[in-house]
Amino acid sequence: MKRIGLTGNIGTGKTTIARVFEVFGVPVYHADIHARYLLDTESVKQQIVTQFGKKVINTQNQVDRKALAEIVFNDKEKLAELNSLIHPMVEEDFALWCEKHKNEYYILHEAAILFESGFNKLFDSTILVTAPEELCVARVMSRDGITKEMVLNRMRNQWSQQKKMELAEYIVVNDEQSMVIPQLLAIHKLLHDEK
Repeated sequence: MKRIGLTGNIGTGKTTIARVFEVFGVPVYHADIHARYLLDTESVKQQIVTQFGKKVINTQNQVDRKALAEIVFNDKEKLAELNSLIHPMVEEDFALWCEKHKNEYYILHEAAILFESGFNKLFDSTILVTAPEELCVARVMSRDGITKEMVLNRMRNQWSQQKKMELAEYIVVNDEQSMVIPQLLAIHKLLHDEK
């Protein structure tokens, strides 16, 4: 089984691209979804409270992701603390998930900060989804109902698309002008044809 990393900066549309691969029959591990689940486990919640205080727990006794995001996306040290807590658990969870899908020809691991976290070293190759920054900002503002400044703060915690393009084996242009499906079909075929 080949392990393929799928990444892209915030607002590039990588989750939508991942869903298309799922339509092709490819199993996709959505790192953000799994991380959210892990965030709500009792042991992790206790560590979150220890590191960030009770203000990040809502009235339903769950981690208030918005409150946590406000803290970590405005403080690189706090973001690093959160990542050092969550990333090892996601890596372990991914290994268990891979075991369930070991008979697949290839699987995808979708994550925003694949290169920044060093996770890319776990994969045989990587697919990068790109889009113009203005389009990414507009998509995130619309999707999350946040300000432009909040989106830009999050973007500052990610590597530039240019830097990632130098590292990725495959690039998908998702700029609402280029046809995406033919790009994905070509990558899907290449991944199947690789020996």
